[in-house]
Amino acid sequence: MSAFDPEQFEAELKRLRPAKPPLEMLHRISVELSSQPARPARSGPTQRPLWNWPGLLRWGLPAGALAALCATLYWKHQATFLAQPPNQHLASSGRPVLRADKVEIDRQWVAGFDAVAKLPSGEPIRFRCEQWMDKVQWRDSAKGLVVEQTTPRLEIVPIRFETY
Repeated sequence: MSAFDPEQFEAELKRLRPAKPPLEMLHRISVELSSQPARPARSGPTQRPLWNWPGLLRWGLPAGALAALCATLYWKHQATFLAQPPNQHLASSGRPVLRADKVEIDRQWVAGFDAVAKLPSGEPIRFRCEQWMDKVQWRDSAKGLVVEQTTPRLEIVPIRFETY
């Protein structure tokens, strides 16, 4: 049995020369690069304006509308909450209300594996698959009630690679 020598392995790696990619792939890359719009060359530092109005309007208006919606919903919720008598344990239908005083959210990784498949064009594609178990648990200590929900979840992420 031979021992692994890192210096010898490093020397062998330095002697290796990478293979040249196929002309078809080089042509495809050059076509992709030529189809992208050219960026103008900058000549020296440019001064940006202090206020970028189109950018502010593009992000500021939706953010402002969302903030106004949240404020309205909060104000409406406060108004209905204050109108109810305190310590009301029954809903309007007469059934008891769950008051969750402890909520736990857990996410556990179960397994991870890679899978390889072929596209209809014949190209190989690799998938990263991860299995997760999501668990949510609500507790109402006053009533001694525990509600638990467990949901399995599978995440599949395609990872493309080319071989030549």
